[in-house]
Formats: sequence, structure tokens, C-alpha cells
Amino acid sequence: MPNRSGRSFVEQRRQIIVEILEREGRAVVSDLADRLGTSPLTIRRDLAALEERGVVDRRYGEAVISESAVTRIEGAPSLFEAQKDAIARHAATLVTDNELLFINTSSTALALIPHITAHGVTVVTNSALARDLPLPPDGMILVTGGEVRTPRGVLSGEFALANIRSVSATTCFVGCAGISTVTGVTSTTQQEATVNSLMVERSDRMVLLADSSKLGVAAGFTYAPLTRVALLITDSGATDEDVEVLREAGVHEVVRVSTT
Repeated sequence: MPNRSGRSFVEQRRQIIVEILEREGRAVVSDLADRLGTSPLTIRRDLAALEERGVVDRRYGEAVISESAVTRIEGAPSLFEAQKDAIARHAATLVTDNELLFINTSSTALALIPHITAHGVTVVTNSALARDLPLPPDGMILVTGGEVRTPRGVLSGEFALANIRSVSATTCFVGCAGISTVTGVTSTTQQEATVNSLMVERSDRMVLLADSSKLGVAAGFTYAPLTRVALLITDSGATDEDVEVLREAGVHEVVRVSTT
């Protein structure tokens, strides 16, 4: 798993903080510390560094995503953009004709949709942003509906859950905020974790898409045990030790893709 004291892990943690703030708009320092398994002092240092970059604004023990940075963040490549693209492209090759898929709001999971070449595929997703994605060949995208959480367009709540319960999928392609041998597969919000958990439950097979920055991270809300992960697709930043630890903890198969 990642070295928690190394520079790369610090950047990974800060990237997760940004993702949390992008999804939720604001977060309390103590809550971020609990989610990321570190001290409030460390979180304050992270937020100070992110504030210097113009990404967040700090105020009274909490942080909010900077309004001036929202457009720039959404338009700019993330720290692991190349890895996420490689993971999504590989995942798309696993889709077969006429499959019924669940795809959650993970940017990596959503990125596989434009690369699907199989015919007659139906995608069910709780992302309001999916309306802007191209349809699979001879296929369709069904949006669950539900309560919308900005700015990521996450759909959750009982309406979304009721529609998911009516679907039996062959495969769910889901991303996560963290994957850990202690907490399993995690999301940053309870609402997303509830939806993700039901998608996993209603699928024959779970394929987890997670770049190497997510390995060893506990993001707050568990939605699946590692034993439920039939396949983890990650990038070449995952070490042999990372892979062995995850397999011993219950992940059935791990594939590492290269960005070259």
C-alpha cells in the first residue's frame, strides 16, 4: 500500500480532499481527518496548500471549494487523468453484446461508456451527467433519477434506490474513493455508498475501477467488502506488494494497466 509519509501520498490525499469538496461543496476539518485517517493538523496543512493553489477557501474550521476554481478544476486534467483513461479503456473491452450494466458516478467508471464497442448494451447509472455521453452502439443509457447533488450530478435517495432495485445487472463497473484491507471499498458520502452498495447487490459481477492513488485509502463509508470484488482494474503505480495484499484480503483478480 502507499507510503503514508511520502510526497506522492500527500498529493493523493489532497486530491481526495478536492474530490470530496467537489462533490459536497464543503467539509469540516475534523470530518476530513476522520475520513482520511489522519490528524486535523495535517488536514489544515493540506487545506492551506490547496488554498495557495486557489482550489479551496478556508473558513471557521471548514473548507469550501473555491467558486473561482470550479470551472478550472472541471476543465483541467486531474492528477491521475492518464491512469483513469487507461483504466476506463481497458474496462470497456470487457463489455459484451447485450449486457445490462450498472455504472456509478465515478469519473473513471463513466469514462468507459464512450469506449464501449459492444452492441445492444444498456447502461443504468445514477449520474445526471450521463445525458451528455454518447450512447453505446445500438444501446441506451438509463438514468435512475433521484435527488440531485451538485456539482457532480450525483443522483441518490429513495427514488433512485427504488429504480435500482427493479434492475438485475450482469456487471457493475464502479469506482471508489478508497480501497483498504481494513474498511473495504469506500465512498466519501453515505448517500453514494448506499446507492453503490445496492448496485453491487443487484449485479452478478463487480468490477472495481480504481487508480493506484486509491489503494490503502479509507474514505469514510464502506459499500462493499473486498471479497465481493471479482476484478480490480488499476494502474501500473500499484506495486506487487499492493496486489498481493489485496488478493490475500479477498479481491479475486487484479489487472494493472499501463498509460504508455
